[in-house]
Amino acid sequence: MFLFYTRCKAQISHKSLIEVMNIPSAHRPTKAPPEQVLDAAAACFMETGYTGTSLDDVARHMGATKGRIYHYFGSKSELLHAVRKHAMKLNFAAIQTAYDSKLAPLNKFRAMALAHAMNMMHEQAYQRALFDSLHTHLTSGKGVTQDHFLVEFLAERRKFEDMFRNVLREGKSRGDFNFKTMSFALPTILAILNSSLFWYTARSNQSDNDRQAIATELVDMATRALTAPNH
Repeated sequence: MFLFYTRCKAQISHKSLIEVMNIPSAHRPTKAPPEQVLDAAAACFMETGYTGTSLDDVARHMGATKGRIYHYFGSKSELLHAVRKHAMKLNFAAIQTAYDSKLAPLNKFRAMALAHAMNMMHEQAYQRALFDSLHTHLTSGKGVTQDHFLVEFLAERRKFEDMFRNVLREGKSRGDFNFKTMSFALPTILAILNSSLFWYTARSNQSDNDRQAIATELVDMATRALTAPNH
């Protein structure tokens, strides 16, 4: 499972998330209107949390009216679900190529882990919104089965974790990994790879090489956790 943290105060604006990609504005592809709504919602959810964000806030962030939001999403909970679905879509896309590769388990894990750690920084707004909203749901006292949106999301999360789980299981059978218990190992390495969500601050002068250096260090930490000799 993912490791859940108490929501930290956001330190990055939606504008800086775009700027940090180092893409000249004239060359940025124009997104479809529904995705523009999702981008605005993710930024607002990251900055003030799901409960602290209203549809008016999202509309103001877009410089539009609530009518534009309601054209695509019927409620705030539906919008949140769409943000979570998009975040998971980004997560699957980030690691799919490495997962489908013919690499040996250890190298496959490192390739998947690097892609995932980079995605956590590139898509910080979506990922922080995902973690924050899930933490809110899990601490609200509302049963998971009462929220069909959350049930669907948890199933997707399980599929994502299974991709890492499969690689770790194969690597353990080959002697590449030395962990004892999968239910301890998987959340630990995902916590390491996800950790940048809560301390990383994007800067406009930061390059992909800078982010890759950060991600590589996280991957090295996760790899050492999985390959350290048992005593």
